[in-house]
Amino acid sequence: METISFFLLILLSGYLGTGFVVRKISDRNYIPTGTEYLLLGLLLSPALYGLVTEYTSLILPFPINLDILAKLDPVISAVTGFLGLYWGMKFNIVELLRSNREHFRIAAYDLLLGSLLSGSAAFLLAYWLYKDKASLEELLFAASAIGIMTSISSPMVINILRSKFSLKGKLSVSLASAASYSGSLSILLFGLAFPVYHIATRPEISLTATEFATLSIGLSVALGVLFLIFIGRETDDHKILAGVMGITLLGSGVAYFLGLSPLFLCFILGIFLGNLSGMKDRITDALQGLIAPLTAVTVVFAGIIWVLPGDWLVWVAVLAFPSIKLFSKFIAHRISVAAAFDQECVNKEQSGVFMLTNVLVFSMLINYATVFNNPILPFVMNTVFVVTVFSALPASYFTRKFLIESGEIKGDVG
Repeated sequence: METISFFLLILLSGYLGTGFVVRKISDRNYIPTGTEYLLLGLLLSPALYGLVTEYTSLILPFPINLDILAKLDPVISAVTGFLGLYWGMKFNIVELLRSNREHFRIAAYDLLLGSLLSGSAAFLLAYWLYKDKASLEELLFAASAIGIMTSISSPMVINILRSKFSLKGKLSVSLASAASYSGSLSILLFGLAFPVYHIATRPEISLTATEFATLSIGLSVALGVLFLIFIGRETDDHKILAGVMGITLLGSGVAYFLGLSPLFLCFILGIFLGNLSGMKDRITDALQGLIAPLTAVTVVFAGIIWVLPGDWLVWVAVLAFPSIKLFSKFIAHRISVAAAFDQECVNKEQSGVFMLTNVLVFSMLINYATVFNNPILPFVMNTVFVVTVFSALPASYFTRKFLIESGEIKGDVG
């Protein structure tokens, strides 16, 4: 009962805080991205209380029962599943096929090349720091996770500015679409790493990595088929929502039990339902009001499970990563511009638009920490935190500046 009560308290705080934070810190040069909730999570983190106790004479009572935190793992995994479902429902395959192919190419360069560059740097740093503490497989998967999680882009700021200034230029539409596709691609790449990791580290599994990955996707499709069989002809919105919640909880539970990513499994489920069922709009409308508070919950919980590095050299590597991300994004998008077939869809200074990290990264981090709990976790977690915060603070300013300089925003911008 305490576990449920504590989860509801976080949910309520996230829900009430969403509107409050947006009203208080919004101005013309800063647009809240959701990362702000990380501070609340860090203030509730056992690591912070341990730090205060270690370096001061203060002995502060920790406000949260640690047993409750452990019990919350499957609950928060289910929350990440709902976010994955929503993102999957918004992924329209027909729209993708009809859109300008340049949008997807930009997203592919942004995520794939950006992840490769950032992941390579992460591997070198992780090998330097943990070569005697972790296996080669753990180092490779930690580096891959850092590469993906620090490269995932968000269309949030550019979409808000497009709406505010009624932008319909080819360049702004292209970059907003590419940033959105980058988020979807990152979920796919991130989720596919889990079955590969299990095959590499658990020889008792009598499946190949491809078979295990196919099985995880097949589970999502099977759940979608079950939903369509039993709920596909339903017209009552309450029953549809109950069915969606049930199938998402089941999918998240299966993923949690198998050591897979609930975000990924439910994302595939969402793609299946969103593109094959006739109730997509009703489902997304029903979930829309829950997305902001559920997102806030994942950000807060990610802060609560914060793990401190035991070596100051880890902090040196972590604090170097914002510069590494800046460099990798710059290179990825210069190559993207040079390789573009439609030059009206790209701009040589576009990398600034893709610096903002998608808030979904906190769901990924929670999924990662649940499965990949090894000595490299502090490096992974703090790198993601630092990169996300550093990219969120100037995102509004640089995106706005780019849109003005590229001629997308014209006239008085107030």
